[in-house]
Amino acid sequence: MNPWLILMSMAATGYFAMRACVSPVWDLGMEDLMLILPSALLYLVAAYGLTGVNGVSVRQGMARVVIALMLLNLGAALMQIGGYEGYSLSRIFAPASVTKESGVTGMYTYYGSFANFAVVAGLLCLSLGTWGRFVLAVRGGFLLLGALSIGLAVWSQSRSSAVSLLMALAVFTALVLMSLSKQREQVKRRARIVIMTCALLGLVAGVAGGVWVFKERANNESVVGVEMMFDSGVRMPFWSMAAEQWADHPIVGAGSRSYSYESFRYWSPNLPTGEANPEFAHNEYLQLLADYGLIGLMLVLTLFAGHFAVGFKRIQTLSVQVGEDGLVTGSNAMALAIAGVCGMVAIAVHIAFDFRTHLLANLLLLVCCAVWILPVAKSTVWKSGSRGVWKSRMGSWVLGLIMMVLGLGAIGLGGQQLWGGLPLIENKMAKEDGAWIPQEVNRDVWIPMLEESVSRSPNWRRSQRLGTLYRIEADSLEGNEQEDAMGKAKAAYSASIERHAHNPIPWINLASIYSEKGQYEKADEAYARASEMAKARERWFRMHSYWARMHQDWAVDYWKIEKVEQAEEHFLRAKDLYKLSYDYAYFYQNKQWVVEYTQLLITYAGFLDDLKKYSEAEQLFDESMQQVNWHNWQTDTKLNFYYAKHLYKRGKYIWFQRKPEQAFEMMKRAKAQLLQHKAMMKSDVEAGYDKQFLEIQKVISFLDETGVGK
Repeated sequence: MNPWLILMSMAATGYFAMRACVSPVWDLGMEDLMLILPSALLYLVAAYGLTGVNGVSVRQGMARVVIALMLLNLGAALMQIGGYEGYSLSRIFAPASVTKESGVTGMYTYYGSFANFAVVAGLLCLSLGTWGRFVLAVRGGFLLLGALSIGLAVWSQSRSSAVSLLMALAVFTALVLMSLSKQREQVKRRARIVIMTCALLGLVAGVAGGVWVFKERANNESVVGVEMMFDSGVRMPFWSMAAEQWADHPIVGAGSRSYSYESFRYWSPNLPTGEANPEFAHNEYLQLLADYGLIGLMLVLTLFAGHFAVGFKRIQTLSVQVGEDGLVTGSNAMALAIAGVCGMVAIAVHIAFDFRTHLLANLLLLVCCAVWILPVAKSTVWKSGSRGVWKSRMGSWVLGLIMMVLGLGAIGLGGQQLWGGLPLIENKMAKEDGAWIPQEVNRDVWIPMLEESVSRSPNWRRSQRLGTLYRIEADSLEGNEQEDAMGKAKAAYSASIERHAHNPIPWINLASIYSEKGQYEKADEAYARASEMAKARERWFRMHSYWARMHQDWAVDYWKIEKVEQAEEHFLRAKDLYKLSYDYAYFYQNKQWVVEYTQLLITYAGFLDDLKKYSEAEQLFDESMQQVNWHNWQTDTKLNFYYAKHLYKRGKYIWFQRKPEQAFEMMKRAKAQLLQHKAMMKSDVEAGYDKQFLEIQKVISFLDETGVGK
């Protein structure tokens, strides 16, 4: 037993569990706890809790479970290669997902998770085929299974796994050569020839496979370097955002899973605002820094380094213990030690580009690798009066107490979440972290199931979804029923905010409800609460545009009751917000923004015309005509029509100021604008068009008759 390693493991477990419990968002901290507690419990029980024969049995049992799961995954993957969907336990919890056309996912719903598992399971089989205590035929079968598993990992087209596989195979080759150091010279010579031949072939195949994977996954041929390798440059901005967050919270981080919402405060200028939520940094080391600080990262790196050191030393020790003929008879301990080190190497490299250890199955696979590395603790022989026995007994009691606490915590949290999720599982609604289309779901099923789930186990995501469904339901109702549904929507959004105040979506949706009801003060406050988090996703949310429209409606309401100062204040605020929206979403589709902004300027100009501030109104029309491609969208804005009305009003005002020549010019410009409007709209002109045209023509004719137009 390695006392320092077990103490470090306990310290890491305690630190991560404590930080998760005090997370700013309990629901997110709980998600990390659901990873921390089971993995820590498995590690402590398998590595230190079971000794002697029991310890050996559980480690071999873990290997058998991994191989059994690998066989199931291989079956599903081979079916997918044949053009079928395959099979997956995830279909019990959510609707079946479509397999990647050019890759495989096994029983996983994501190719990266499958590839990570397939690489580690393949290395386990290669290790058992090389050193396993089996007859030669069984060893050969393991080698074939390992090669097949690794081949399917490449077929999945996971770039992170392709890189991790090459590193792990290099380490595997070195460790196998190390393990042969005490074998007979004849055996070593033959084994080296075989190993070096396989290594050379594997290198060629690995490079060819890697080139194929990156070629198949390339989305932008103009991007080079690291950005070309990973997501066409998306990961690099994610990493910079995590680094900036860590710089502000260097020691203990900002809290469990805080990157999922704090990243929007540190949004990279190199990342379009239309990107979806980066729930993870796609680099578990940077994720650790952002969420758990330098302490968290150092604990994990120390554990990695400690297990690697123990693994190398153990392989050296076993190479002596197996004797000169050890390779012939085999050694399961040697096979598992090599598989453990190589598996940890593969995962350690993979998570530098992905977030696989945030999936419990892959995290437990990492735990299995760590356990395989460690020597099995010997059974204690108790002798009364021995000081060493007293220390050992106390250590066993402490270890047992910690495992009991972890077990109770895992059962308690897991049981509550299972109880809350059962209604969703029954209706294949359990996948809560993916995209969904609320307008297309069956609300008669979803609403009661979500209500029951929330009553059992409150959760911010479920409350948010429930609020959205109630909001949609309200649109199909009238009267008191509509008000009741709208009230439930507001209550659900408020419940979501209470559990996760850093999430802008319920704030935005609440603001929309308040705005529709004319409760502008509440809407303004809700939009303001969401602004800092939403600006990074402005192209996606368009929140500041909606906020601007709300101020426009607010201004119009003040205009109607002749509170002109307040009305102009909100018109100006609307202008500022529209400009902010454009600045934040610099990849905007111009039509969408220009049409809405032009409609604001037209309304504001109408307000100024009403105050006889014609020069200021003219400036707004000039600004409208400076927008990108404004000519193309006059059918949406009707800018010509409203500009003609402005010119007519200004012309009449000038006429009354006894400036008929200037008035005549204004009327001619107004007529020209109306004719242009009719030409663009064809027969689809406003009901007031003819009346407006007649009024303008009447003034022009009168001024003509009086000789002004000559």
